[in-house]
Amino acid sequence: MSNIKKKLISGVIWEAFGRYSALGIQFIVTIIIARILTPTEFGIIGLLTVFIALGQIFLDSGFSQALIQKKETSEVDLSSVYFLNMIVGILLYLILFFSSPFIAEFYLLPDLTNYARVVFLIIPINSFGLIQNVIIQKELAFKKTAMANMISALFSGIVGIGMAYSGFGVWALVGQQISLHSSRTLLYIIQMRWVPKYTISTKAIKELFAFSMNLMLHSVVNTTMKNIYALVIGKFFAVSQVGYYNQADKFQEISAGTISQVVLKVSFPALAQKIDEPLYLRGAYVKIFATTIFFVAPLMVFLMCVAEPLFRFLLTEKWLPAVPYFQILCIYGMLLPTLQISYNLYKLFKKGRFLLFIDSFRHLLVIISIFFTIKFGIEYMLFGLVLCTVVMTILNLLKSGALISLSLLDQLKSVFPYYLISGLVGVLVYFLPKFDSDILTVCFSGVIFISCYLLISKFAKLQGYAELMAFTKSIKTKIKK
Repeated sequence: MSNIKKKLISGVIWEAFGRYSALGIQFIVTIIIARILTPTEFGIIGLLTVFIALGQIFLDSGFSQALIQKKETSEVDLSSVYFLNMIVGILLYLILFFSSPFIAEFYLLPDLTNYARVVFLIIPINSFGLIQNVIIQKELAFKKTAMANMISALFSGIVGIGMAYSGFGVWALVGQQISLHSSRTLLYIIQMRWVPKYTISTKAIKELFAFSMNLMLHSVVNTTMKNIYALVIGKFFAVSQVGYYNQADKFQEISAGTISQVVLKVSFPALAQKIDEPLYLRGAYVKIFATTIFFVAPLMVFLMCVAEPLFRFLLTEKWLPAVPYFQILCIYGMLLPTLQISYNLYKLFKKGRFLLFIDSFRHLLVIISIFFTIKFGIEYMLFGLVLCTVVMTILNLLKSGALISLSLLDQLKSVFPYYLISGLVGVLVYFLPKFDSDILTVCFSGVIFISCYLLISKFAKLQGYAELMAFTKSIKTKIKK
C-alpha cells in the first residue's frame, strides 16, 4: 500500500473519530445545559449564530479551499493569507461590534448588544488558526484536528456546564462558545508550530481569490438559507421559539445529518472511480441510494414516534413545545439524503453550474414558502420546507438520474419499500402502551421498532438489509483475524 493511501485511510478514520467524538461531547453538554437554562436563553444565542457563521465565511473568503486545492503552496502564500485573515477578522469584529445595537434593536432585545459584542470575538479568534488548519489538511494529518476538536469540545463543555450551574444564564452559552473556539485555535497553533513570514503578497492573494470567490458566494447563500428560519422566527415570534426550533433542528441534524455526511464523503470517490463503467456506476448509485434510506428512514420515523418521551427525558418538560417542530423536521431529514446524494452525480459529471442553479432555485422556493406560511405559524413554515424538499427531490432525481440513464420511477422503486415499512412499523410503535418511565418507553419502543423493521426487511429481501448483513459479516471476520 502506497504511503499516500495509508495517509488517506488514516486521515478518514481520524477525521470521522474527531468529528463524531466532538459532536457526541457537544450533544451531551447541550443536553445538560438545556436542563438548567431556559429556551429563551438558548434562543438569544441562537439569534447570533447566523452572524457568526457569515462572519466566518467572509473571514476565510474561500482561501482555505484555494490553498488546499493548490498543489504547491509557498510560505509567501500561507503568510499572505494568514495576515489577511487577521486583518479581515479584526475589521469584521469592529463592524459587528458597532452593529450590535442595531441587531438588538431589530430583535427588540436591548440586552442582546452585550452578549453579541463578546460572542463575536469568535471571528478574530478563529483567524489565528485558519492557516494551521489548512496545513494540517494538506498534510493529511487529521489526527491533529481530531484531538483539537475533541479536547476543545470537552474543555468548553466543562466551562459551559460550570457557568450554567453557577447561575450565569446566557453567559454560560457565551462562555462555552468562546472557550470552544479559543482552545481549538490554541491547539492548532501548538500542534503545528508554524511561524508566518512578515509579508503580504498581493499577487498571491489575487491568484487565490480568483478560485475562492465563487466558493465564498456559494457558502454565503447556503449559510444564510441554513439559518433563515432562526432569523425569521426571532423577528416575528417570541425568542423562546428560536430556542425550541434550534434544539429541534440540532436533534434532527445529529440524527439524519450524521449518516448523510458519512455517505456523501464516501460515495463520491467510490462513484468517481467507476465513471467510465456506466452499468457498474448505475448499480453502485442505486445501492448507495437504497442503503442510505434503509438506515435514515426508520431512524427518523422512530424518533418521530418517541419524540415526546425522548425530549422529556433528555431536556425536561420545559422543552416539550419543541416536539412538533422536531417531528416535522424529521420528515425533512428523511428526504434530505435523497437530494444530497443526487448532487453527487452533478459533481461527478462536472455539472457545477447546473448544481448552483438548481440549489438557488431550491432556496427561492423556500423563501416563497416562508412568505406564504409565516402568518399561520412556525409549524406551517416547516411543513412548507418539507413540501419544497419533496418538489426539489423529484426534480433532482429526474435530472440527475438522466445522467446515468436511470428513470425517476426506478429510483423511487429502490427507496419506496423502506419508507413504507418504516411508516407501518412507526404506526405500530406509536400506539404501543406507554410506561411511567420515559426512558423505559423509548427503549421498549426501540426494541420493537428495530425487531419488526429488520424482520420485515429480511422477508422482503430488501437490498439494504443484505448490505447490512454483508457489512456485519465482514466486521466479524476482521475481529476473528
